[in-house]
Amino acid sequence: MTSMARYRFLDGMGDVVAEREFADHAAALAWASDDEHDDAVQRVEYLGPEGDWRWAGPLEG
Repeated sequence: MTSMARYRFLDGMGDVVAEREFADHAAALAWASDDEHDDAVQRVEYLGPEGDWRWAGPLEG
């Protein structure tokens, strides 16, 4: 069974533009880098085990 993590996608002002669940950082970052989302999303964070939001990694492009 695959564990899903909660991700949030932030714009340049730090406002949440979307929240979704993904199996890993790579899938979340790929979704954010998709042509449909790449203009709005500037940062991707995931909900850590202690209930805090953590940086998921750099966006490509």
